[in-house]
Amino acid sequence: MMSTQLLIERLEKLGWHHTANQIYGLLEDASKDNVPYSDFLDTILLNEIEKRESVALENRIKKAKLPYQKTIHDFDFSFQPSISEKRVKEVLTCRFIDNGENVLLLGPPGVGKTHLSIALTMEAIVKGYSAAFLRADDFINECKKAEKAGLLNRIIKRWSRPDILIIDELGYFPFDELSANVLFQVISKRYDQKGALIITSNKSFIEWGKIFGDEVLATAILDRLLHHATTFNIKGDSYRLREKQKAGIKPALV
Repeated sequence: MMSTQLLIERLEKLGWHHTANQIYGLLEDASKDNVPYSDFLDTILLNEIEKRESVALENRIKKAKLPYQKTIHDFDFSFQPSISEKRVKEVLTCRFIDNGENVLLLGPPGVGKTHLSIALTMEAIVKGYSAAFLRADDFINECKKAEKAGLLNRIIKRWSRPDILIIDELGYFPFDELSANVLFQVISKRYDQKGALIITSNKSFIEWGKIFGDEVLATAILDRLLHHATTFNIKGDSYRLREKQKAGIKPALV
């Protein structure tokens, strides 16, 4: 009869470290309950698969670099009646990723654009898609650093690779010529490769020329983004202001 230690060594050789660490308990339970061989094999296979899927999920979440984790269950649709819950649930199916489509979330500060973008991204990650989250100001700064290091092509490839790329808070910071052109290249590559995008912005599309300092470039970017896109225009009140009011904090008079 094969020794348990030899079994552990062979499991580890296969890379089944999680099962190897639990094999004593698995063997004891199988012997105690007189489990058939096929059921025991099924148990250890499921045990290893579930662990690998859990690790893979953790890695996808880590690589996405989300600022925090939120799900759609945390979103208060009753506070934002301008958002169609039905349309959001359609996006949550993640068909837009398979189809290479985009999701654009527009509205003033504090209405839940970032929350929605993260909730949609978390749903995609759970379903096995890769993602990368970038704030617009980080995008601009990364472009400057990459140009100095001669690595612009590398970051363009990196941002073109994930199944879904999220660019948050577009419009709060003006793009310079370099970052505007890099964004155009990334969007163009993702458009050609049918890579999905989620973009949040506090500016209407007509104002995007000011964001990029170039009306022609803004038109070219919007042409690619809007070709296959779902747009949400959020017109509600600020969640942050509501929370301050609940806490008895009066907004500063301007």
